[in-house]
Amino acid sequence: MANLKGGSYEKQIKDAFHRLEAFGKSRHGKSDHMTHSDGIATKREMYLQDYKNFSEQNGFSEKLNKTMTNDNIQSFLNQRLEGLKTSTQENYTRGFSSMLEGLKEANIAVSVNKSIFDKKVAEIKENRVNTVRTGRAIENASNVISNLYGKRFASGVIAQIQNELGVRVTEAFEIVYNLNKYYNEFNGNIENLKGKGNHHYHSKEILSELVAKIRECSSLPSQNTYRNDLKELNVGTTHDWRYTYANSEFDKKIEEGIEYHQALREVSEELNHTRRSMTLFYLERV
Repeated sequence: MANLKGGSYEKQIKDAFHRLEAFGKSRHGKSDHMTHSDGIATKREMYLQDYKNFSEQNGFSEKLNKTMTNDNIQSFLNQRLEGLKTSTQENYTRGFSSMLEGLKEANIAVSVNKSIFDKKVAEIKENRVNTVRTGRAIENASNVISNLYGKRFASGVIAQIQNELGVRVTEAFEIVYNLNKYYNEFNGNIENLKGKGNHHYHSKEILSELVAKIRECSSLPSQNTYRNDLKELNVGTTHDWRYTYANSEFDKKIEEGIEYHQALREVSEELNHTRRSMTLFYLERV
C-alpha cells in the first residue's frame, strides 16, 4: 500500500482526488467507492479540506493518509460534527467513510477501521432518539402549503412566500400589498425589502410562478385569520416558517459542500439576522 504523493497537504489532496476519480465510468455491477459524480466530488473535496485543516491545527507532519488513525479520525469527527443537525452528521460520517474506503481501493494506506464510522452513526442515531425536539421547523411544509391553497388561496400564497424567502409574516404581507415596489422583473428578485430594525434583506430570487400567484390575490385575510388557518394544520406560529427556511437552506449548503461557518453566515444573511448566534438558535430548535 502506498502513501499519497506530494510534499504539502494541498498536493496530497490533489493526489487523493485524482486517485478517486471515476467520472464517466459505469458503476453497473460494481460496488466501488470511487467518485462517479460532480456532487460526490464536491463533497469529497470538502471532506479532504476539512481533514487538512484539522491536521494543520494539530501540528501533524506525516503524510495525510498516515495521520488517519482511529483516534485522530474520532477526534476529527467529534470536532467537525459539533453543532450540525443529526441527519447532516450521519450523512457526513457515511460520506467520509466511503471516501476512505475509496482510497483503500486505490491502494492508499489508511489504517482506520470502518467500524469506528459504524459506531459513530449508531451514536448519532441514539442521540437523535433521545433528543427532545421543540418542533419549530414545519414537517411536510409542501403539504401544509398545498392544504392552505385548498382552504384559502391567499393564505397559501403568504405561506409559500414565507417558506421560499424566509421572511416574517408582516414582510410577506408587505410583498403582496406592494409587489411592484419590491419585484425587479429584469432579474426576477425581491429587492429593498426592509426587515426588523429597518435592516434591508439581501436581494432574493422569487419564482415567476409565485409572482403570478401573488398577482392573483385580489384581497388578503387578516394576519389573525392566516394564523388560525395555520393552527388548523397543526402549525404553531407564523414564525415557524423562519425555522423551516433556516433548517432547509442550511442543510442544502452543507450538502453542496459549503463549509459549516460559511453556511451559517450565508443563512444568517438570508434571514436578515444581525447576529449569527440568533441563526444558530434557530438551527438548534428545528
